[in-house]
Amino acid sequence: MGTLTPASNPAMYKIIGTDGKEYGPVAADVLRGWLAQGRVSGQTQVRAEGATDWKRFDQLPEFRADLAAAPPPVVGTSAPAGNDGLNVIIPYKNVRALVAYYLGVFSLIPFVGIPLGLAGFVLGILGLRYRRQHPTAGGVVHAWIGIILGGICGFGWLALVLLGVIAALRTH
Repeated sequence: MGTLTPASNPAMYKIIGTDGKEYGPVAADVLRGWLAQGRVSGQTQVRAEGATDWKRFDQLPEFRADLAAAPPPVVGTSAPAGNDGLNVIIPYKNVRALVAYYLGVFSLIPFVGIPLGLAGFVLGILGLRYRRQHPTAGGVVHAWIGIILGGICGFGWLALVLLGVIAALRTH
């Protein structure tokens, strides 16, 4: 009934699996078992409970000895999900960023570009937030294009329309 000791309150971790899904929280011993089974590698994204940032498994000092003793990865296995080439070109795991990109591009169209650009701007920000929470999602460049191009075009077209309305009102 006293205070908890480290042995009675082990550190807990979450991981991003090769399928892009989040697993955990699990104890360090479970992660060591997954390492021995080949379910976790040095490149696996891990976050200690209470931490805000994801790190690669090989960056955590408490597992370095386990990584050195682990069997080497099997050559010829497919790349982990989330690191595939298609997700870099078309970030299908981060729909917000993908839609922001297309809205930003189509916001170049006069007048129609106002709502498209503003929506691309907002979705780009949401896409970056999603990527921060899901490191394997991708879409950073697409989100930034949506933010920059959507913002410039959306706010630019809106400013031109407002200036035109003001000018028309002053002439009457």
